Amino acid sequence: MTMEAQEVLKRFKSHVAEWKKTVDKYELEDLRKKPDDSNWSLGQVCMHVILVHEKFFMKNAHKCLSGEGKNTRKGKNFMGRLIFFFKSIPPMKVKMPKSHAFEPPQPESKEQLHECFDHLIVMMDEVEKKMADADLSIKTKHPLLGMMNVLEWFKGAEMHIRHHFLQRNRVEKFLERGKVY
Repeated sequence: MTMEAQEVLKRFKSHVAEWKKTVDKYELEDLRKKPDDSNWSLGQVCMHVILVHEKFFMKNAHKCLSGEGKNTRKGKNFMGRLIFFFKSIPPMKVKMPKSHAFEPPQPESKEQLHECFDHLIVMMDEVEKKMADADLSIKTKHPLLGMMNVLEWFKGAEMHIRHHFLQRNRVEKFLERGKVY
């Protein structure tokens, strides 16, 4: 498990570096521009990635590590098995249940985004170090994917941050169209 987790962590760190480069490309004003009322700004996409990582993926990973999860043989549902088989969230907008859906805040500053992205790595490092001794039968429920253990939450965090590059690309196209050369 350790080798697999290390590969996931390596990819995750690369994704964080790419997100930080994206933040650096724009002024804060541009990071806060929304394409329209129903879509998030680039800064909100960043805040979503950060907040969901911390409050959802890492929170559940820690519940599994601490034994707060459920010792069960149940696993992921069909959608969860499919996503983990392909190691990717489908390239489409995913609608979360209302209980988990929220509109992320605008970032306060570019520095805030950099610090938060750096903290994501710290959290992933902490979980990765504890996973070697983890009981993979301890699981918590993902609202769309079913029961997941610490390794699956860890992998899910990497898939989630990567999935949002598609949304980033859509918002960047909007930002680029708005520039006058």
